Amino acid sequence: MRKQATIDSFEGARGLAALLVALYHFSLFDSFGLPYPGFIRHGYLFVDLFFVLSGFVICSSYESRLNDGADFWTFVIRRFGRLFPLLVFSTLIYVLLPNAYVLAKQILVAFGHQGMFRNPAAFDYTMPSAAEIFTTLTMTHGLGMFDHAILNYASWSISAEFYTYLLFAGLCIALPPRARLVAMAALSVLAYAVTCWASIAWHDCIAKTRCLDVTYDFGFARCIASFFMGCAALHASRYAASHASRLQGIALAATVVVFACLADAPAIALLLPLVFALLILSLSSDRGRAASLLKTRAAQILGQRSYSIYLMHPPLICVFGYVVRGASGPAMGAAVLLAYVVALIAVSGLTYRFIEVPARDAFNRWAARLRTTQSAEYFARQD
Repeated sequence: MRKQATIDSFEGARGLAALLVALYHFSLFDSFGLPYPGFIRHGYLFVDLFFVLSGFVICSSYESRLNDGADFWTFVIRRFGRLFPLLVFSTLIYVLLPNAYVLAKQILVAFGHQGMFRNPAAFDYTMPSAAEIFTTLTMTHGLGMFDHAILNYASWSISAEFYTYLLFAGLCIALPPRARLVAMAALSVLAYAVTCWASIAWHDCIAKTRCLDVTYDFGFARCIASFFMGCAALHASRYAASHASRLQGIALAATVVVFACLADAPAIALLLPLVFALLILSLSSDRGRAASLLKTRAAQILGQRSYSIYLMHPPLICVFGYVVRGASGPAMGAAVLLAYVVALIAVSGLTYRFIEVPARDAFNRWAARLRTTQSAEYFARQD
């Protein structure tokens, strides 16, 4: 299948999903008495939209380009360069910020400003363990290595997604097209079944009203299920282009119904990967009312910065946690929420420009040089 042109509405959808996840983790709505809409209260579910999107886009871009070991390593370098630098940077900031606060507190107390703190004697530095450092650097921390989310808690999905990329590339190289499609479908169904089982039986999600919220333990299965649903959406897109508007209406209505019913029927969340796959399928033509909204400049800016929004919001929440202690009231809450969103967009713009883009370009150049070298060696062997 040929690589498709850029789909702008996907960019907007990615940006909106990242912002909703960031708002979900900013858990100050109840404490400030602010309205807490379902799309934010259950915002963790939009991670599955990321996975479906990735499946569609990666499959579109690489399925026909992965043919041998050289292609595999070129692919791995490019994907590693896209994910790893900002993951390490955001995790480092997430670790440093609380320790910087403790250091500042120590200094202020030493200079006689004990009255500024409720517990001036508490000086608890926190350092990551060797296992946490190693698994973060190998991006294995989201593969069931721990019994909790470690360090930058949002980054479990980056770990799961990277190794799903490797699985995808291996299937593309090892299997012919038809067998590959069957294998991807089988993996998606199996991983979806494991995700549903883990959510219901392992996490007791119906009682806790948080179905599909499997992360550090079964998040890899969750990612595989949704990613390969995205691949299936790509292969169905050629037949669905003429029905884009109708499919968008159905997908959006289904999304609204699912979120409206979550409080009374939490198990309905398990349907969202399928609903998101239908939504991505409906947007793949880049036409329709929903697509038009997602192609606005504001949505495109969010999309461009979506990876930075996703990984930088936990460190920023740390900062706001220190700033807003003791504050209360809806008016103050609205001001804090607005400040958080503005700061997050600004910070993500900086990390996109100075971390994401340079690192991505550097790794892409490395991958291109590697491919050129391998091609030259191949032709030299033919002479």
